[in-house]
Amino acid sequence: MARSLVPSTAFADAWIQVDRTDNPGFFVNLLDATRARLLERARKSPRQFFAPLALSRGLEVLDVGCGTGDFLRLLAPIVFPGKAVGLDLSETMIAEAVQRSAENLKNLSFRVGNALELPFQAGSIDRVLATQVLLHIPDPWRALAEMKRVLAPSGLLCITEIDWGTVVVQSSDNKLGRRFSELACRELRNALIIRDLPGRLRDLGFNHIVILPEVEVAQDLDAFYT
Repeated sequence: MARSLVPSTAFADAWIQVDRTDNPGFFVNLLDATRARLLERARKSPRQFFAPLALSRGLEVLDVGCGTGDFLRLLAPIVFPGKAVGLDLSETMIAEAVQRSAENLKNLSFRVGNALELPFQAGSIDRVLATQVLLHIPDPWRALAEMKRVLAPSGLLCITEIDWGTVVVQSSDNKLGRRFSELACRELRNALIIRDLPGRLRDLGFNHIVILPEVEVAQDLDAFYT
């Protein structure tokens, strides 16, 4: 019996079942659009962009929920000959990441896997990245515990999330603009998880937590449409 498709518009379910949606390619395009500004900064100066990770040659790096692998491709040369591994629940995303990385360094690899059961030995990873992925995971605290398990004693965990409760969309109809913000908080599974992270990380045993807040302003009239 064929499995029913998950509507691409049902964000809470679709992001953890990309391969079962009616249009998996939509999510690849969505990542490209929403990460374009961040990637532009990273490409200008990878070493400066990844400076908070204190990267060096020989480190083992894991990107959980790597998507199309764009950030990991920029990071891999910095840690060479150390390994840079990208893991994502979606076969569509991993296939796209592999295709885009065809000519990249030999220390870069991608695999399908679940953040709730990371296929790595305890204490084997020097740096773990989780970029805009915890907001989609049904049990983000279990995923964080897994990241802590595979992280080396002297390792670093880098989490990047958006506080969707602070998103402001300007519209000719002010009420409509507010509805966009409300929609984001309602439709994304863990839209406000960034507010709980410091306390939860301390509960997991992280004792050196650094928070680097950023404000992103898009001045193009069609920025939200894109």
